[in-house]
Amino acid sequence: MLRRVLALTVSATVALPAALTLLPADAGSPLVDPTVAAVRTSDSVVLTGDSFGTWSVPSNVTAKAPMTDLFDCQTFDEQCDHNHYSEPEVDSSRYAAPEGTDVSKLTGWRWDAAAKSFVEVPFQVDEAFTRYLNNSASGFSVYSGEDQHTTYAFQREGFRYTNADPANPCVAVPASPTKKDPIKGLDANDEVVFMAKDAGPQAPADALRPYGTTGVKAVAVVDPLTRSQSYLYVMQGLAPTFTVDTGYVHYTRDANAGTFEKSESSYDGYGNAATGTYCDADGNVVLKADGTPDVQRRRPRDTATITTDRYRYRYDGRWLMTEVQVKDDTETTYGEDLVDRWKARAFQQDAESETPCCGYEEEDTNWGGSSTLLGELSGPVRTVRETWGADSGTNVIRRETFYRDDMVMKSWLRVHVIPPLDGIYAQWDYNAGVMTKYYNAQAPQGVAVDGKNDELVGNFDDPCNSKYDANGTGDVTQTYRDAYRQVGLCELSPYHQSIDVTDPTMGKPGGTLDWSVTAGKAGSIVDRYYIEPQSQTPGGLAQGVVAVPYYRDDSCFDDATGTNPGPRLHLRGAGEPTTYNGAPRRCWTPADGPVDNDPSFFQGDIGAHGVHILFLADTDNARQTVPVTEIVSSHRQVFLTGERDGTVGEQYGRGFEKPLVASASDASFKEGPKPPPPAPVKVTTTLTYDGDSMAGPQKAVHLSATLLDEAGQAIAGKPVTFVFGSDSPRTVVTDASGHAAAEATYPKGNARSVEVTVTFTEDDTHKGSSDTATVERKE
Repeated sequence: MLRRVLALTVSATVALPAALTLLPADAGSPLVDPTVAAVRTSDSVVLTGDSFGTWSVPSNVTAKAPMTDLFDCQTFDEQCDHNHYSEPEVDSSRYAAPEGTDVSKLTGWRWDAAAKSFVEVPFQVDEAFTRYLNNSASGFSVYSGEDQHTTYAFQREGFRYTNADPANPCVAVPASPTKKDPIKGLDANDEVVFMAKDAGPQAPADALRPYGTTGVKAVAVVDPLTRSQSYLYVMQGLAPTFTVDTGYVHYTRDANAGTFEKSESSYDGYGNAATGTYCDADGNVVLKADGTPDVQRRRPRDTATITTDRYRYRYDGRWLMTEVQVKDDTETTYGEDLVDRWKARAFQQDAESETPCCGYEEEDTNWGGSSTLLGELSGPVRTVRETWGADSGTNVIRRETFYRDDMVMKSWLRVHVIPPLDGIYAQWDYNAGVMTKYYNAQAPQGVAVDGKNDELVGNFDDPCNSKYDANGTGDVTQTYRDAYRQVGLCELSPYHQSIDVTDPTMGKPGGTLDWSVTAGKAGSIVDRYYIEPQSQTPGGLAQGVVAVPYYRDDSCFDDATGTNPGPRLHLRGAGEPTTYNGAPRRCWTPADGPVDNDPSFFQGDIGAHGVHILFLADTDNARQTVPVTEIVSSHRQVFLTGERDGTVGEQYGRGFEKPLVASASDASFKEGPKPPPPAPVKVTTTLTYDGDSMAGPQKAVHLSATLLDEAGQAIAGKPVTFVFGSDSPRTVVTDASGHAAAEATYPKGNARSVEVTVTFTEDDTHKGSSDTATVERKE
């Protein structure tokens, strides 16, 4: 859309508010506390293949010429190719493709000193390789072009699911096969991963490696702060016994996750998807008024759930992350949902602001409607999911990596010029009444999550919007609002916005410098933004200085998406109803307790915090195919049980400053003896008495029983023993129907009933079973 094409000449709405000059000269700058050791129970250890010496071979080298996509596409619409990988002009694997160690025969082991043996632990190898992203059908691909992206060999590449199943038009099937790593086996950029807690003591020199292993690497894991050291032994030759089903993380796509739904941003040319029929949540084709199938841009729903023994995490779409629940290891159910959702904004923070050029983008309609899944994989140690595209950020990538106790979100921001001041927001919004306290290094004693702003400065609500007049945003921001209107800026310019900037009393200026803790009785989340040096580009690193943290706890501030405390009734634009069922809608307070999706409350920001990128020159690599300006950042969340305080921030939030150091070296152990064959699994049996239940004194009694296996099949040729009252046992072998029978005589006398017991005794192949019954005296 031409009205949205950015120009470098676009001016900002306003300069940074003059109120910022009122900030205190020394806002405080807490540093890393080296006396507090990092807690390592949730830490993962990730090594690349080149750490394993001769086990690994070099990765393939590729090169892609810029601008070549313009030869194939000039219209940048549905006439061009949708999301796909472009072939590089140079790929060394076409000429030489050495093979590394078979990654399916690598396992991880810990030395168990008590048992004096190696014990296998969950262990994962994820192959990686470089590809070039292209979505020429997107209306903004004229700007973005093609971008180099090195990532995993996924088990499922969602962007390929553009065709319909011939047997069911609702179900998406891939139009092309998943791409594999061109270098077989372990190569330099593949990743080997395990949990730090699974490492153990160093094995003695006379330890015996498991029978069938052919080589060993010892991975030393060192905590540089405490100098503690542990070891994980990686061995060749055996297939792992831990699988995706028996590991730490479980990834489940919904039953209808592969069903086509309409997928289109409100800026319909962005993230352009292939067209076709689509379906509702129940799997019914959506029809037009004339009864024919409606044809729209479509993608699979891609809804999914991640579960571990610590947390449950929910996707209601590619950009919609809507639930986090926590539980203790000993519990069977998860606690209350802690979050409203992850939220994102571009160009303006709320739907009712007005900007000079760029409208409004959010995670629901815009980024959700213009994105596709790059890929998914899941193993014993971690699950990975990558989303591709966010409106005009055609090749933006966001990756979530889930471990047993934590999640890491890594973003590759590849977007065009974004003018000052209200560039891009990314935040987590929490649930009212569930999360009750917020901590960071600036506020170690914490502030209440009560829907009332705690910042002295930072939340500059739209001064031309009277709905924010009553918000408790503090004297500084209220002075700014009054001054803005008094000088007549609302009348002079149609542009007005709500803006969040850093309050040094609540956060450091840099967006990657500190941890936060959001806590409640149902669980606590420690989170931290950080930048990995190895992922940075020269241009991206320079622009990262305009990324600042912000915090907003304001139940009256409606940022236009989400359901907690109340839902946004009009998802986009002005005109949000101020009444519901005839009563005024209101702002949530702690006295209201936990509420969710209640239309009597306004949508609000509850303990919301994240990063605000004030503006960008360019992060889309200047149309080059190699990274030159993209911004790459990571955000880690650790999920903890119960209501924690600020002390856990230094313990779990300093992994960047206090990283584990891991290195692999050769190790040599003699091979252990071949283990004895496993004992056969015995078949479970059921023995049921089905003989007479009544007989007269001194009359014949027919005793019988049937022996079946767990599948309900008859078991023949097995001895079954009957005991009738005080009679001697009678043993009979079952026939082809699993049936055994014997005869007895009901005793004379006054006994009103006689107990009968039938027993099959366990043998080498079958488990034992028995049954009891009574034979009553017939009067």
